[in-house]
Amino acid sequence: MPLTHIEYGSLASSSVMNDNFDYLDNRITTVANNLISNSSGIYSNLSGLNSSFTEQTAALASDIGDLAEEIDDIKSIIESHNTAPDYSRGIAITMPYTVEADGYVYAGSDSENTARYVFVNEKPVHCHCGFYYAYTLYSASVFRVSAGDVVSVNKESGLYYFYPMKGESVCITE
Repeated sequence: MPLTHIEYGSLASSSVMNDNFDYLDNRITTVANNLISNSSGIYSNLSGLNSSFTEQTAALASDIGDLAEEIDDIKSIIESHNTAPDYSRGIAITMPYTVEADGYVYAGSDSENTARYVFVNEKPVHCHCGFYYAYTLYSASVFRVSAGDVVSVNKESGLYYFYPMKGESVCITE
């Protein structure tokens, strides 16, 4: 039933007044129920969003933790792979030589004017191709080796030294 218009200043019957009050009461109740229903949906949506945000935040925190661990691992690897030779612990070596710790091998020519090849684990890494006697120009090279590598040459004569990395705790023997 619709709201009945009552003209200002006129008298209305109690049934018209009661019908208008019932109509307004029903409309207020309907609007209130709609608001409650809508707010329940809103709260449900907010709860779902909150749950999703919580899950995403936890996943991001886990990813950040994983990344932090990977960064720490990389830092540790970098710190443990010092590439500076410890010249104070260098030793003269004879060929073939089995490397006892990570480091560098210096291979230099002597007075023999012939090609000399240096091998690591039977793979060629350098060729000394002689020098000029008159100017005493020597050919030399320095290359990195790892513990357990076997360094050899095709000619025994020459100047050979091993320099371990700084911080290596291996006892170097001649």
